[in-house]
Amino acid sequence: MIEEAKAINGWEKIKDNIRDENYTRSLNDKSISVNPLRNISAEELNILKESYEIVTPYVRALLIFIAILQLLWDVMLVSTILYYHIMIEKFISGVIAILTWFVTYRVWYTIPNILPNLPGQGIFKYNNGKPVASTPNRKKSNAPNGKHFMGMPINTKQDTMEASTEEVR
Repeated sequence: MIEEAKAINGWEKIKDNIRDENYTRSLNDKSISVNPLRNISAEELNILKESYEIVTPYVRALLIFIAILQLLWDVMLVSTILYYHIMIEKFISGVIAILTWFVTYRVWYTIPNILPNLPGQGIFKYNNGKPVASTPNRKKSNAPNGKHFMGMPINTKQDTMEASTEEVR
């Protein structure tokens, strides 16, 4: 269950990636981007936006449900280990369980062009777990004061006062 839930890692970052990609595309920025959505088309980006909003509540609910099932499974496993089976049965079943997991997730799912893929694999990789080292270089704005946040000018108190005194003149 935990291996399947790895697809949820990084799910909340998709919203940030969508926002960043929309911003980059609105600027027509052709610089190198580290956003995982850089290679998808505008139509796929729109579908992703709509799907993300619809599916996110279900993903959160499933994560809670998986956590409850995992807790129940752990309690049942410990009680089975303590009260049932002899030691050789416990050892053999543990080896079979680990080998099954290994073959499924580390061998079979990693072979290209054989379905199914690893959980979370799709048209873009949102859960690679590698932190981004640096942000890409963006175009400098032509604005006179150069103070911007997410493309919008930031007006400080001093800028507002200077603008109002110029209007009075």
